[in-house]
Amino acid sequence: MAPTDRRVRRTRDLLHRSLIALILEKGYARITVQDILDRADVGRSTFYTHYRDKDALLLDGGLDHLRAILIDIPDEPNTTAGSAPVLPAALAVFRLVDSNRRLYRAMIGNRGSDLILASARTMLADVLAEQLRARLPRHDARQLDVAVVFLVSALMGLITWWLDEQVPLSAPEMYVRFENLATSGIAPLLSQPHPDPAAASRAAHG
Repeated sequence: MAPTDRRVRRTRDLLHRSLIALILEKGYARITVQDILDRADVGRSTFYTHYRDKDALLLDGGLDHLRAILIDIPDEPNTTAGSAPVLPAALAVFRLVDSNRRLYRAMIGNRGSDLILASARTMLADVLAEQLRARLPRHDARQLDVAVVFLVSALMGLITWWLDEQVPLSAPEMYVRFENLATSGIAPLLSQPHPDPAAASRAAHG
């Protein structure tokens, strides 16, 4: 790696570490770019050489890295259920959150960042859709979209509750509960043909 590249990486790592430390201290919404500059001890021009604002710093590489982790998950048994997880990406998310609950509570709990939540939802939707397509070579695209929206909403809601209420359950225990509810919820949806909206509307109105 060239010296310039090493300097760029060191600067970005420093800015990321400073941002994470500030998130833990005061929450993302209250952080300003000046706070980050003061914590990292870098100049404003240095910051803006790399990022347009604190949102860009927050998202830089983070969700792409997480997405790569979730996609490249080996088949492994869920230690609580004793069998391979139906939705391995969801188990991986629970484990990542459990590894640093304080940080994730600050980022995606009830007082977390709307930007992080929206970006995480989009990323999770992409990953779960890929995993479901692999399991369902024949599927209705609209049915799959409905299933993915359902899964992502349920997963994010459950994680937020787990963090904010500080529920004393491990990641595998939480995943088992999620899987039991989620798989029973989407199984009929994925196995049934998608109804014709016009026909459904006519039936509803007699």
